[in-house]
Amino acid sequence: MTKYEIIKQEIKEQIEDNILKPNQVIKSENEMCQCYKVSRVTVRKAIDELCAEGILYRIKGKGCFVRELADQKRSRIYSFTEAVRNEGKLPGKKQLSLEKKEADAYLADKLQIEEGEEVFEIRSLYYADGIPYSLNTAVLPVKRFEKLDFFDFNNRSLYEVLGSFYGTYMYRVRQTLEATTADVSVSRLLERDESQPLLRIKATSYCLEDNQEIPVEYYEAYILTDIQNYYVEKFH
Repeated sequence: MTKYEIIKQEIKEQIEDNILKPNQVIKSENEMCQCYKVSRVTVRKAIDELCAEGILYRIKGKGCFVRELADQKRSRIYSFTEAVRNEGKLPGKKQLSLEKKEADAYLADKLQIEEGEEVFEIRSLYYADGIPYSLNTAVLPVKRFEKLDFFDFNNRSLYEVLGSFYGTYMYRVRQTLEATTADVSVSRLLERDESQPLLRIKATSYCLEDNQEIPVEYYEAYILTDIQNYYVEKFH
């Protein structure tokens, strides 16, 4: 067995023994070089093959992580449109604005771009049976999606446009959910009273390129849960 095969085998065994857990970062290439007394080329070959086999994945600037396999997943979250349709309701959407702005430090960190770099901000209102239920603000880097502001998203899916025109397909979404209440502007758009209980979602969407996860969208959404239930299925 060659040295890179030994590295591969040991990483696999650590995953099987639950020493390395789903979405846990593994040792850096430098650490592995020192640990196994091998060159960076040898370590990289082992990692590249594990990524190609779907066992590991890379996030630019952060390292290499253990992929969560289908039978390991603890939860699955439905999209807004899927959830509305699953409840037998008709989904709809209205684009409120699409403009360019400069990324602040928070957005730059989420999208792994430079602070001050231009981004598109798309604000949309989503409907279920003609009733507004979600206010969504999506942010995407201009450098990657030039001329995105040429499109009208009142009747087009953002993800369909990203796939068809930019060859970008969402691979994974990392979401944070929290309970909150509506402020004046949100309550007006959702046609509800102020202090209406809402579910707030903050999320980063990733595509997969050369076995690396690349953040390409950040969005925040306010959802009326009395109009649309937001499902999380648990698997054991």
